[in-house]
Amino acid sequence: MLDWDKIKSEGWKPKNGECLKILSIDGGGIRGLFPAQYLANIEKATGKKINEFFDLIVGTSTGGIIALGLSVGIAAENISKLYENHATDIFKPSLFNKIFKKTGMIFKNSYSNKALINLLINIFDGKKIIDSDVMLCIPSLEHNKAKPKVYKTPHNTKYHWDQNLEMWKVAQATSAAPLYFPPAMEDGCKLDGGLWANNPILVGITEALHHNIKSENIKVLSIGTGENLYSGDNSIFKHGGLFSWKTNILDVFMNAQSYAAENTSNYLIKKDNLIRINFTSVKKIDLDCVSKSCLEELKLEADNSFKDTFKNNQNVEKNFFET
Repeated sequence: MLDWDKIKSEGWKPKNGECLKILSIDGGGIRGLFPAQYLANIEKATGKKINEFFDLIVGTSTGGIIALGLSVGIAAENISKLYENHATDIFKPSLFNKIFKKTGMIFKNSYSNKALINLLINIFDGKKIIDSDVMLCIPSLEHNKAKPKVYKTPHNTKYHWDQNLEMWKVAQATSAAPLYFPPAMEDGCKLDGGLWANNPILVGITEALHHNIKSENIKVLSIGTGENLYSGDNSIFKHGGLFSWKTNILDVFMNAQSYAAENTSNYLIKKDNLIRINFTSVKKIDLDCVSKSCLEELKLEADNSFKDTFKNNQNVEKNFFET
Protein backbone atom coordinates (compact mmCIF):
# COMPACT_ATOMS: atom_id res chain seq x y z
CA MET A 1 0.00 0.00 0.00
CA LEU A 2 1.28 3.46 -0.87
CA ASP A 3 1.86 6.16 1.74
CA TRP A 4 -1.19 8.21 0.77
CA ASP A 5 -0.58 10.91 3.39
CA LYS A 6 2.91 11.51 1.97
CA ILE A 7 1.54 11.75 -1.57
CA LYS A 8 -1.09 14.25 -0.46
CA SER A 9 1.41 16.46 1.38
CA GLU A 10 4.35 16.30 -1.04
CA GLY A 11 2.48 15.97 -4.32
CA TRP A 12 2.94 13.48 -7.12
CA LYS A 13 6.49 12.27 -7.65
CA PRO A 14 7.21 9.74 -10.43
CA LYS A 15 8.61 6.40 -9.27
CA ASN A 16 11.27 6.21 -11.96
CA GLY A 17 12.87 9.31 -13.46
CA GLU A 18 11.20 12.60 -14.31
CA CYS A 19 8.24 11.26 -16.29
CA LEU A 20 4.98 10.17 -14.70
CA LYS A 21 3.99 6.88 -16.30
CA ILE A 22 0.37 5.96 -16.90
CA LEU A 23 -1.01 2.57 -17.93
CA SER A 24 -4.42 2.80 -19.61
CA ILE A 25 -6.49 -0.32 -20.36
CA ASP A 26 -9.63 -0.32 -22.52
CA GLY A 27 -12.89 -2.10 -21.92
CA GLY A 28 -14.05 -4.92 -24.16
CA GLY A 29 -15.52 -7.91 -22.34
CA ILE A 30 -13.77 -11.19 -23.03
CA ARG A 31 -11.33 -9.28 -25.23
CA GLY A 32 -9.67 -8.17 -22.00
CA LEU A 33 -7.66 -11.36 -22.47
CA PHE A 34 -5.54 -9.41 -24.98
CA PRO A 35 -4.16 -6.76 -22.55
CA ALA A 36 -3.91 -9.32 -19.74
CA GLN A 37 -1.81 -11.65 -21.89
CA TYR A 38 0.28 -8.79 -23.29
CA LEU A 39 1.11 -7.60 -19.77
CA ALA A 40 1.81 -11.18 -18.66
CA ASN A 41 4.53 -11.33 -21.32
CA ILE A 42 6.03 -8.12 -19.94
CA GLU A 43 6.11 -9.48 -16.39
CA LYS A 44 7.89 -12.60 -17.64
CA ALA A 45 10.44 -10.49 -19.54
CA THR A 46 11.18 -8.10 -16.67
CA GLY A 47 10.73 -10.38 -13.68
CA LYS A 48 8.71 -7.65 -11.97
CA LYS A 49 5.06 -6.82 -11.36
CA ILE A 50 3.39 -4.26 -13.60
CA ASN A 51 2.52 -1.98 -10.68
CA GLU A 52 6.23 -1.45 -9.99
CA PHE A 53 6.63 0.49 -13.24
CA PHE A 54 3.62 2.80 -13.32
CA ASP A 55 2.52 5.73 -11.19
CA LEU A 56 -1.12 5.67 -12.27
CA ILE A 57 -3.25 2.89 -13.75
CA VAL A 58 -6.60 3.65 -15.37
CA GLY A 59 -8.93 0.96 -16.64
CA THR A 60 -12.52 0.69 -17.80
CA SER A 61 -14.86 -2.29 -17.61
CA THR A 62 -12.82 -5.45 -18.22
CA GLY A 63 -9.79 -3.14 -18.25
CA GLY A 64 -10.87 -1.84 -14.85
CA ILE A 65 -10.89 -5.36 -13.44
CA ILE A 66 -7.36 -5.86 -14.80
CA ALA A 67 -6.24 -2.48 -13.42
CA LEU A 68 -7.54 -3.28 -9.95
CA GLY A 69 -5.89 -6.68 -9.98
CA LEU A 70 -2.53 -5.30 -11.09
CA SER A 71 -2.73 -2.55 -8.46
CA VAL A 72 -2.55 -5.06 -5.62
CA GLY A 73 0.15 -7.18 -7.23
CA ILE A 74 -1.91 -9.95 -8.81
CA ALA A 75 0.24 -11.43 -11.57
CA ALA A 76 -0.92 -10.57 -15.08
CA GLU A 77 -0.53 -14.24 -16.00
CA ASN A 78 -3.04 -15.18 -13.31
CA ILE A 79 -5.45 -12.55 -14.62
CA SER A 80 -5.02 -13.94 -18.13
CA LYS A 81 -5.87 -17.42 -16.86
CA LEU A 82 -9.03 -16.09 -15.23
CA TYR A 83 -10.37 -15.19 -18.67
CA GLU A 84 -9.54 -18.62 -20.02
CA ASN A 85 -10.83 -20.60 -17.05
CA HIS A 86 -13.98 -18.64 -16.19
CA ALA A 87 -15.19 -17.16 -19.47
CA THR A 88 -17.91 -19.75 -20.00
CA ASP A 89 -19.18 -19.30 -16.43
CA ILE A 90 -19.39 -15.51 -16.71
CA PHE A 91 -20.93 -15.48 -20.17
CA LYS A 92 -23.39 -18.32 -19.62
CA PRO A 93 -26.65 -17.35 -21.35
CA SER A 94 -30.03 -17.89 -19.76
CA LEU A 95 -32.46 -20.33 -21.37
CA PHE A 96 -34.38 -17.33 -22.74
CA ASN A 97 -31.32 -15.96 -24.49
CA LYS A 98 -30.26 -19.39 -25.71
CA ILE A 99 -33.57 -19.62 -27.52
CA PHE A 100 -33.62 -16.09 -28.87
CA LYS A 101 -29.84 -15.69 -29.15
CA LYS A 102 -28.72 -12.08 -29.73
CA THR A 103 -32.23 -10.71 -30.18
CA GLY A 104 -33.03 -11.82 -26.64
CA MET A 105 -30.96 -8.99 -25.17
CA ILE A 106 -33.46 -6.54 -26.63
CA PHE A 107 -35.87 -7.69 -23.93
CA LYS A 108 -33.54 -8.52 -21.02
CA ASN A 109 -29.86 -8.74 -20.10
CA SER A 110 -28.08 -11.67 -21.69
CA TYR A 111 -26.33 -12.86 -18.55
CA SER A 112 -26.67 -13.10 -14.81
CA ASN A 113 -23.92 -11.34 -12.86
CA LYS A 114 -23.77 -13.95 -10.08
CA ALA A 115 -20.78 -15.86 -11.48
CA LEU A 116 -18.89 -12.62 -12.11
CA ILE A 117 -19.61 -11.29 -8.62
CA ASN A 118 -18.47 -14.53 -6.99
CA LEU A 119 -15.28 -14.49 -9.03
CA LEU A 120 -14.54 -10.86 -8.16
CA ILE A 121 -15.10 -11.48 -4.45
CA ASN A 122 -12.68 -14.39 -4.61
CA ILE A 123 -10.04 -12.50 -6.62
CA PHE A 124 -9.88 -9.40 -4.44
CA ASP A 125 -10.29 -11.20 -1.13
CA GLY A 126 -11.50 -8.24 0.93
CA LYS A 127 -9.03 -5.72 -0.48
CA LYS A 128 -10.12 -2.09 -0.63
CA ILE A 129 -9.18 0.80 -2.90
CA ILE A 130 -6.85 2.16 -0.23
CA ASP A 131 -4.84 -1.10 -0.39
CA SER A 132 -3.60 -0.32 -3.90
CA ASP A 133 0.15 -0.05 -4.51
CA VAL A 134 -0.38 2.47 -7.31
CA MET A 135 -2.70 5.39 -7.97
CA LEU A 136 -5.95 4.36 -9.65
CA CYS A 137 -8.76 5.86 -11.72
CA ILE A 138 -11.63 3.51 -12.62
CA PRO A 139 -14.52 4.94 -14.70
CA SER A 140 -18.15 3.97 -14.17
CA LEU A 141 -21.52 5.66 -14.73
CA GLU A 142 -24.13 6.72 -12.19
CA HIS A 143 -27.35 5.39 -13.67
CA ASN A 144 -29.79 7.61 -11.78
CA LYS A 145 -28.02 10.81 -12.84
CA ALA A 146 -26.58 9.59 -16.17
CA LYS A 147 -23.37 11.11 -14.80
CA PRO A 148 -19.77 9.87 -15.17
CA LYS A 149 -18.20 8.49 -12.03
CA VAL A 150 -14.48 7.84 -11.54
CA TYR A 151 -13.39 5.73 -8.59
CA LYS A 152 -10.05 6.97 -7.27
CA THR A 153 -7.41 6.10 -4.73
CA PRO A 154 -6.90 8.76 -2.01
CA HIS A 155 -4.02 10.49 -3.82
CA ASN A 156 -5.52 13.93 -3.20
CA THR A 157 -6.82 15.50 0.02
CA LYS A 158 -10.24 15.76 -1.63
CA TYR A 159 -10.33 12.09 -2.65
CA HIS A 160 -11.64 10.21 0.34
CA TRP A 161 -15.05 8.91 -0.77
CA ASP A 162 -13.82 5.72 -2.43
CA GLN A 163 -10.85 4.64 -0.33
CA ASN A 164 -12.75 2.15 1.84
CA LEU A 165 -14.78 0.62 -0.96
CA GLU A 166 -14.08 -3.04 -1.55
CA MET A 167 -12.37 -3.59 -4.88
CA TRP A 168 -14.81 -6.23 -6.04
CA LYS A 169 -17.63 -3.69 -5.84
CA VAL A 170 -15.68 -1.18 -7.93
CA ALA A 171 -14.81 -3.93 -10.42
CA GLN A 172 -18.48 -4.79 -10.77
CA ALA A 173 -19.47 -1.13 -11.10
CA THR A 174 -17.08 -0.47 -13.98
CA SER A 175 -18.06 -3.63 -15.88
CA ALA A 176 -21.87 -3.69 -15.68
CA ALA A 177 -22.38 -3.46 -19.45
CA PRO A 178 -25.97 -2.74 -20.54
CA LEU A 179 -27.56 -5.51 -22.64
CA TYR A 180 -25.08 -7.97 -21.14
CA PHE A 181 -25.28 -7.64 -17.34
CA PRO A 182 -27.62 -6.07 -14.76
CA PRO A 183 -26.54 -2.76 -13.16
CA ALA A 184 -24.19 -2.94 -10.19
CA MET A 185 -26.19 -2.14 -7.07
CA GLU A 186 -23.54 -2.42 -4.35
CA ASP A 187 -22.55 1.28 -4.48
CA GLY A 188 -25.73 2.84 -5.78
CA CYS A 189 -26.88 1.97 -9.29
CA LYS A 190 -23.79 1.89 -11.52
CA LEU A 191 -23.28 1.03 -15.19
CA ASP A 192 -20.26 0.18 -17.31
CA GLY A 193 -17.70 2.99 -17.59
CA GLY A 194 -17.35 2.12 -21.26
CA LEU A 195 -20.52 4.08 -21.92
CA TRP A 196 -18.41 7.25 -21.77
CA ALA A 197 -14.74 6.24 -21.40
CA ASN A 198 -14.15 2.82 -22.91
CA ASN A 199 -10.66 4.03 -23.74
CA PRO A 200 -9.85 5.83 -20.45
CA ILE A 201 -6.67 7.50 -21.64
CA LEU A 202 -8.10 11.02 -21.20
CA VAL A 203 -9.14 10.18 -17.64
CA GLY A 204 -5.52 9.39 -16.82
CA ILE A 205 -3.96 12.35 -18.62
CA THR A 206 -6.36 14.93 -17.17
CA GLU A 207 -5.80 13.48 -13.70
CA ALA A 208 -2.06 13.99 -14.09
CA LEU A 209 -2.46 17.51 -15.48
CA HIS A 210 -4.82 18.36 -12.62
CA HIS A 211 -2.02 17.44 -10.21
CA ASN A 212 0.41 19.83 -11.90
CA ILE A 213 2.42 17.29 -13.86
CA LYS A 214 3.83 19.03 -16.93
CA SER A 215 2.45 17.65 -20.17
CA GLU A 216 5.95 16.90 -21.50
CA ASN A 217 6.55 14.73 -18.42
CA ILE A 218 3.56 12.45 -18.95
CA LYS A 219 4.04 9.09 -20.65
CA VAL A 220 1.14 6.77 -21.46
CA LEU A 221 1.03 3.12 -22.47
CA SER A 222 -2.50 2.60 -23.78
CA ILE A 223 -3.64 -0.97 -24.44
CA GLY A 224 -6.79 -1.72 -26.39
CA THR A 225 -8.88 -4.88 -26.59
CA GLY A 226 -8.96 -5.22 -30.35
CA GLU A 227 -11.08 -3.76 -33.10
CA ASN A 228 -13.42 -5.68 -35.35
CA LEU A 229 -12.84 -5.05 -39.04
CA TYR A 230 -16.15 -4.10 -40.63
CA SER A 231 -16.63 -4.62 -44.35
CA GLY A 232 -18.06 -2.00 -46.67
CA ASP A 233 -21.43 -3.73 -46.45
CA ASN A 234 -23.78 -1.43 -44.54
CA SER A 235 -26.83 -3.65 -44.94
CA ILE A 236 -26.99 -4.53 -41.24
CA PHE A 237 -27.51 -0.85 -40.41
CA LYS A 238 -29.68 0.06 -43.40
CA HIS A 239 -33.07 -0.21 -41.73
CA GLY A 240 -31.98 0.91 -38.26
CA GLY A 241 -33.78 -0.15 -35.10
CA LEU A 242 -32.62 -2.50 -32.39
CA PHE A 243 -32.94 -5.62 -34.51
CA SER A 244 -30.50 -4.19 -37.04
CA TRP A 245 -28.00 -2.78 -34.58
CA LYS A 246 -28.15 -5.35 -31.77
CA THR A 247 -24.67 -5.63 -30.20
CA ASN A 248 -23.01 -3.74 -33.06
CA ILE A 249 -24.08 -0.45 -31.48
CA LEU A 250 -21.74 -0.98 -28.51
CA ASP A 251 -18.84 -1.81 -30.80
CA VAL A 252 -19.43 1.36 -32.81
CA PHE A 253 -19.65 3.52 -29.67
CA MET A 254 -16.50 1.97 -28.20
CA ASN A 255 -14.42 2.33 -31.35
CA ALA A 256 -15.53 5.91 -31.99
CA GLN A 257 -14.84 6.99 -28.41
CA SER A 258 -11.47 5.27 -28.45
CA TYR A 259 -10.31 7.04 -31.60
CA ALA A 260 -11.55 10.40 -30.30
CA ALA A 261 -9.81 9.92 -26.95
CA GLU A 262 -6.52 8.93 -28.57
CA ASN A 263 -6.59 11.80 -31.04
CA THR A 264 -7.36 14.34 -28.31
CA SER A 265 -4.59 12.91 -26.13
CA ASN A 266 -2.06 13.59 -28.86
CA TYR A 267 -2.84 17.30 -28.48
CA LEU A 268 -2.42 17.20 -24.70
CA ILE A 269 0.92 15.40 -24.41
CA LYS A 270 3.90 14.85 -26.69
CA LYS A 271 2.98 12.40 -29.42
CA ASP A 272 6.16 10.41 -28.79
CA ASN A 273 5.08 9.95 -25.16
CA LEU A 274 1.95 8.02 -26.11
CA ILE A 275 2.18 4.42 -27.25
CA ARG A 276 -0.98 2.60 -28.29
CA ILE A 277 -1.06 -1.20 -28.41
CA ASN A 278 -4.00 -2.76 -30.21
CA PHE A 279 -4.94 -5.14 -33.02
CA THR A 280 -7.58 -5.47 -35.71
CA SER A 281 -9.44 -8.75 -36.04
CA VAL A 282 -10.58 -9.84 -39.49
CA LYS A 283 -12.89 -12.36 -37.84
CA LYS A 284 -15.36 -10.53 -35.59
CA ILE A 285 -14.77 -11.20 -31.90
CA ASP A 286 -17.83 -10.27 -29.87
CA LEU A 287 -17.50 -9.01 -26.30
CA ASP A 288 -18.99 -12.30 -25.10
CA CYS A 289 -17.30 -14.72 -27.51
CA VAL A 290 -16.00 -17.56 -25.34
CA SER A 291 -15.26 -20.15 -28.02
CA LYS A 292 -11.86 -21.81 -27.98
CA SER A 293 -10.97 -20.17 -31.28
CA CYS A 294 -11.74 -16.66 -29.95
CA LEU A 295 -9.65 -17.15 -26.82
CA GLU A 296 -6.77 -18.61 -28.81
CA GLU A 297 -6.84 -15.71 -31.27
CA LEU A 298 -6.79 -13.14 -28.46
CA LYS A 299 -3.76 -14.80 -26.84
CA LEU A 300 -1.98 -15.14 -30.17
CA GLU A 301 -2.58 -11.48 -31.02
CA ALA A 302 -1.22 -10.48 -27.60
CA ASP A 303 1.89 -12.61 -27.99
CA ASN A 304 2.53 -11.25 -31.48
CA SER A 305 1.98 -7.65 -30.34
CA PHE A 306 4.47 -8.17 -27.52
CA LYS A 307 7.11 -9.47 -29.94
CA ASP A 308 6.51 -6.56 -32.30
CA THR A 309 6.44 -3.74 -29.77
CA PHE A 310 8.42 -4.56 -26.63
CA LYS A 311 11.93 -4.37 -28.07
CA ASN A 312 11.21 -3.54 -31.70
CA ASN A 313 9.24 -0.84 -33.52
CA GLN A 314 7.56 1.15 -30.73
CA ASN A 315 10.19 0.15 -28.14
CA VAL A 316 7.82 -0.24 -25.23
CA GLU A 317 10.63 -1.60 -23.05
CA LYS A 318 12.79 1.53 -23.34
CA ASN A 319 9.91 3.91 -22.69
CA PHE A 320 8.24 2.16 -19.76
CA PHE A 321 10.11 -0.83 -18.38
CA GLU A 322 13.80 0.01 -18.15
CA THR A 323 15.03 0.30 -14.56
